Amino acid sequence: MRGGLARYRQLLSGPGMLGCGTAALASKFQGSMFSLSLLFTVAPGRSYATAGAVAAVSALGGIAAPARGRLLDRRRYAPVLWSVLALHAVLVAVLLVNEGARGPLPITFAAALGANIAAPPVGVVTRVMWRFVTSEENRSTALALDAVLADVGFILGPMAVGVTSSLLAPSASMAASVLASTLATVLLLRALKGREPAKSGTADRSWKGSLASAPLRLLLGCTLFFSAAVGGVEVILASHGGELLGSVLVSVLSVGSIAGGLAVGALAPGHAARVGRLPSLLLYLSAAGALLAVSDAGHVVLTVALVMAVGMAFGPCFVALYGQTAEFSPAGSAAETQAWVGAALQGGSALGQAAGAYTLDSLGFGRAMALIPLFALLGAGLALFAERITPRVVAE
Repeated sequence: MRGGLARYRQLLSGPGMLGCGTAALASKFQGSMFSLSLLFTVAPGRSYATAGAVAAVSALGGIAAPARGRLLDRRRYAPVLWSVLALHAVLVAVLLVNEGARGPLPITFAAALGANIAAPPVGVVTRVMWRFVTSEENRSTALALDAVLADVGFILGPMAVGVTSSLLAPSASMAASVLASTLATVLLLRALKGREPAKSGTADRSWKGSLASAPLRLLLGCTLFFSAAVGGVEVILASHGGELLGSVLVSVLSVGSIAGGLAVGALAPGHAARVGRLPSLLLYLSAAGALLAVSDAGHVVLTVALVMAVGMAFGPCFVALYGQTAEFSPAGSAAETQAWVGAALQGGSALGQAAGAYTLDSLGFGRAMALIPLFALLGAGLALFAERITPRVVAE
């Protein structure tokens, strides 16, 4: 443990690295705060069903992430981030004014969708940042730290929204979400000052962008199936366990993910590369998910232990995905690549949640949970194929 902690101390003791870590943490609040604060803002004047529909339509804005990423690859970060942040803030203001006046619902839908399309891509910048501010020796530790901070953000972000909504007003949580994005933008630009990656031109770039890489396309498919496993297990546990036990089990998943991520980040680069191979991690996730599927769901202690085992695969899988997608990315398309990763994660989560909820309702806990090892196996197959064709593609 002492040696593992030393790797994190070594990472954060470098010049400007503490600022990078703080910026990374700030960037993790955006995704966890916006959708929930949107739900709390719209529901009081409409209904929770309407608010859920608004949040779902807003989520479609994630399809714009690769376009924002390509823009970041070709332009300086500051103009791009400040421009989209300003548009995001204006659209959030339009939504708040319309909801305060109980205005036309289509305006709320349009503003919510536009605000998500214009959401500052701070998460993308964070993942790109680690590759340019770290050496090969401590990169796996940095990516592990980023994955852990994402779990922390998704624990603290909803808490911040709930507290703000309760003590002030639901609309205040939307304002807090914009402030969190602003803080992340300021900190990221400060952390990257003088270390921003070189920009690519447009003349020598394929119209496919980062998708010109065949291994990357396979890895994005793997990302989708992995995220489907994550989204599926979350909705199955939350729905099956009820409000109290369900929320506890989902929290246990996050704790397991943090533990797994910290463990991988504490390893030396050589060990991390062996332990953190994506196909192996997904096979472990498949085995842990299968055990959970055949377990006695009524035995709380056993269920908690198996849920922890499943969650321990999440953090290392995120580390491996972020690292390998960056390696498979064509030159000059780092931000676009990470944006595609984010889009695949969102799409996979939606797939897993829909499939998990439907199967749980119609077939029960065990058969619904059997989706998790299936998704993990599909992801493992694609990851293995991506690894095997990489030398051939690079040689071309």
